[in-house]
Amino acid sequence: MTDVSSLINLLVQVGFIWVAFRALQGIHLETMWNRPPRTLSLLITLLAVAIGEGCASFVITFFTTLRNFLLALK
Repeated sequence: MTDVSSLINLLVQVGFIWVAFRALQGIHLETMWNRPPRTLSLLITLLAVAIGEGCASFVITFFTTLRNFLLALK
């Protein structure tokens, strides 16, 4: 991997984690409990990392496979 693709991968990972975090905050999970647990913010953060990393991994793999496929056609 080159330096540029490593930087792009890092930015994609962080971007998807941020989007997942914002989406989870929009759900307002604290309304599901009368007294929300103190660690709810940690749970939201960990869920955002897991969801964002999974989505980013899918997108990166998809575009890498597409690029390799197009190069094989040449």
